[in-house]
Amino acid sequence: MITVIGAANIDITASPIGRYVPCDSNPSRVEISFGGVGRNIAHNLCLMGDEVRLFTVFGDDSIALSLRDDCRRVGMTVDPILEVAGARSNYFICVNDHNGEMQAGAADMELMSHLTPEMVAAHIASINASEAVVADCNISGDVLQYLATSCKTPLYVDATSAAKAVKINRVLGVNRHEPLIVKVNHAEAVALSGIKGDVEAMARWFISQGVTRIFITMGARGVYCSDGGHGILQPSRAVTVVNATGAGDAFMAAVVHAECGGATINDACAQGILAAALALQSTTAVNPEISQLTAK
Repeated sequence: MITVIGAANIDITASPIGRYVPCDSNPSRVEISFGGVGRNIAHNLCLMGDEVRLFTVFGDDSIALSLRDDCRRVGMTVDPILEVAGARSNYFICVNDHNGEMQAGAADMELMSHLTPEMVAAHIASINASEAVVADCNISGDVLQYLATSCKTPLYVDATSAAKAVKINRVLGVNRHEPLIVKVNHAEAVALSGIKGDVEAMARWFISQGVTRIFITMGARGVYCSDGGHGILQPSRAVTVVNATGAGDAFMAAVVHAECGGATINDACAQGILAAALALQSTTAVNPEISQLTAK
């Protein structure tokens, strides 16, 4: 069992029909789907054949029940069911350009503030029985710090965004006996380390702060991964981008899946790059073809 602790939300994605024109109303195709970094990672893991539990918070508005039922439909266990009375669901709005690259994103994740360390502590025994725990930075810094100190299994942390990545500071330097694995993109790595341009120096900084393995994704330039002993830049796959939303989530899921199957950091990174390439070619954040990645 892999436990994922993070957000489940409604995605509203707008992709222009024709060339994207900034600061104007663009004729577009608008799609509404279920998403959220935590939920997307969990969905990808389910498609890869893993047993997955999603630990998240739901509102009690009209869409919440459909969101929860869909999580179950794709194969994940939703346990415990944490529902906040009078609260509405999380929403993420994304506007892409004609190349499928996000030009603007807006995340309303107020609901996640209701997920407290006390809620997680009440279930820490079952969390620690997991093969691995994955957390996104939509959860609070307090919850993230609690997991760093109390989680007795490999802990994977996804930075989620540059604004939310600062929460990772709460897990750096924590004395852990189990591995701490962090995935950031280049902008998030700069925000955390204060280092610009030198990706190898960024990776060394993370390792010096107690991170066991670091993955720094850089879009078309590839992914730099390091475990402190060695670092390597692996190239991205050349694909036609349909929608960039969800590529990082697919990468993280594939890394977790591969490492739980005994893969080396380099092989796990390669699996992550393949998963991200598949996600980039999908109109939705999760590409069903991700099921091809079945290393276990």
